Amino acid sequence: MQDIDSIDHIDHDGVVVSTDPKRNVVTVRVDDKGECGSCPAAALCGANGEPSNLIDIFSPQASSLRKGDIVTVRGTERMHKKAITIVTVIPCIILVAVMVAVFLLTGNQLTAALSGIGTMILFFILLWCARNKIAHEFSFEIVSSVQKS
Repeated sequence: MQDIDSIDHIDHDGVVVSTDPKRNVVTVRVDDKGECGSCPAAALCGANGEPSNLIDIFSPQASSLRKGDIVTVRGTERMHKKAITIVTVIPCIILVAVMVAVFLLTGNQLTAALSGIGTMILFFILLWCARNKIAHEFSFEIVSSVQKS
């Protein structure tokens, strides 16, 4: 049995939705309901088998893949940990820090709570605005494919 700490990548099965051989881009719909069901980060990750979960992957194989082909998409464990940190750990730390600071300054719990909520809204808006700048840190690769018959 493989030790959970020794896993260095995470594989997801998917179906090719479209290809753009000129740009070497393959759009894949990830379909891993069974594999992601036991993962505590499945709801946050987005790789939970939702039909709208499309991933654009830059791949030299783009010209050989066709719509409907089944592929295995791989992401690194480091990438997974970074995503969890960005969407859970950092916001939690910021939320607690802002709420404690505002409460200590004002002594008002409502003001502290509203400041925390406002800070979270601002954080996720900034994260959404920066999505194109950080997208290169979250790149997947196609490790195997089965041609549609």
